[in-house]
Amino acid sequence: MSVQLQANAAKASQGNNTVTPNANDAAALKNEFMTLMIAQIQNQDPTNPMDANEYVSQLATFSQVESLEHMRQNQTTQMMMMENLGIVQSASLIGKNAMVPADSVELDGDTVKGKVYLDHAVESLDIELVNDQGEVVSTINLGSQEKGDIAFAIDPQALGLPKGEYELKVAAKAGEKTVEAKSFLSAPITKIHFISAQGMMMAEMGHGLGTVSVLDISEVS
Repeated sequence: MSVQLQANAAKASQGNNTVTPNANDAAALKNEFMTLMIAQIQNQDPTNPMDANEYVSQLATFSQVESLEHMRQNQTTQMMMMENLGIVQSASLIGKNAMVPADSVELDGDTVKGKVYLDHAVESLDIELVNDQGEVVSTINLGSQEKGDIAFAIDPQALGLPKGEYELKVAAKAGEKTVEAKSFLSAPITKIHFISAQGMMMAEMGHGLGTVSVLDISEVS
C-alpha cells in the first residue's frame, strides 16, 4: 500500500472515523482495503490526481493478500479435520494391548507381558524387579539369547510379588562386557487424546505406564 494511500486514509479516519478496525479474516481485510481506497479517492488532490495504474497495482496487491488469507484459513480447516480424523481412527485402539518402552510397572495381580530388544547376542539376560525400597525382590532369568526381541512375562503370583509399583532393570552380559538393552511392556490403552501444540497423538496406558506417543507403540494386540 502506497505512502500516499496511508496518509489519505489517516486523514479520512480523523475526519469521519469510518475506517474499520484491523481484523484477520479475509472479509474484514477486504472491507478495510475498500474503505481506505474510497477515502484516498475522496481526499486526493484534484489538481494532482493519482494515476489509474496505481489503483490497479493496489488492487492486484490486495488480491494477492486476500488469496493468501483464504489459503491460511483453508489450511487451518484441513488441519482441524485431520486432527479429528486421527482421533476417530485412533479411538479403535482403546481397550487393546500395546507394547511400549517402559522401565517401571504397577502390578495388580495380573500377568504383564514384555520384551527386551538386544542389538546383538548375549550370554546372560536377566530382568530384575526392584521395589519402592530400592531392593531387588525378584529376578527373571532368560539365559543366553540371540539378537532381536526377547519375550518375557511378569507373573506376580508365581513370583510372590504383592501389588505395587516396581522398577525394571535389564542385566545383560556378553562375556565380561555389560550390554545395554531397552525393555518394553504391554498394557491396555485406556484413552486417546491429541496435543495440538505438538501435533502429537497420545495414548494413556494401564499398569501405571503413563501417557506415551502413539509413535512409541511397537505392537498392538
